[in-house]
Amino acid sequence: MGRDVLEQDLNILERMVSYLGEYLLSEETHWEMREPGMPKLTIGGCLMRLHRLHTLQDQLSPTCQEQLNRVTEQFETVLQGSIVRFEEKTHQELHARLHDWVSYFADLSRHMLVDQGYFADKVDTRVVITAMVDKMQTAPYNLQGQIKNEVISLDNNLRQRWQTGTFIWDATWQAAYPVTKYWFLYGMPK
Repeated sequence: MGRDVLEQDLNILERMVSYLGEYLLSEETHWEMREPGMPKLTIGGCLMRLHRLHTLQDQLSPTCQEQLNRVTEQFETVLQGSIVRFEEKTHQELHARLHDWVSYFADLSRHMLVDQGYFADKVDTRVVITAMVDKMQTAPYNLQGQIKNEVISLDNNLRQRWQTGTFIWDATWQAAYPVTKYWFLYGMPK
């Protein structure tokens, strides 16, 4: 199952990157891709997939490893010609995702009583935030200072009500998300 999940993620990433240039020129933060059943294209979605696929690339077939390298080159090529626009859209998406994360906290207690899977579904937002923050802290990009402060504040809030536990996503992804950095994938809010 693990390799199938990785290959599916790689195919999604490939489709996302194929639209990335067009997406960066748009005003949309979440871009509807033309293929049915595909997630919306976002910078964060691309970065999350790039991170985990590169971390787990030894689990991919040689053909898929080559595909990942091509897709990564294509991603970086698009970014080279759109550094300022990429930075603007990433900050726009970061602000939107931080707002969503705050909203999840507001609804968390109510939803956790009804659906234990609620947090596991919503924590994707926090993983994507990490991917975007990491990218924006590499040259030539510049992360807005208030974003880092807001992430720290939200994490401190979550840690106050955190119950450490096991990895909450499919085990396929666990090696890509070590507990030291992705502690919010190992347990649940209490």
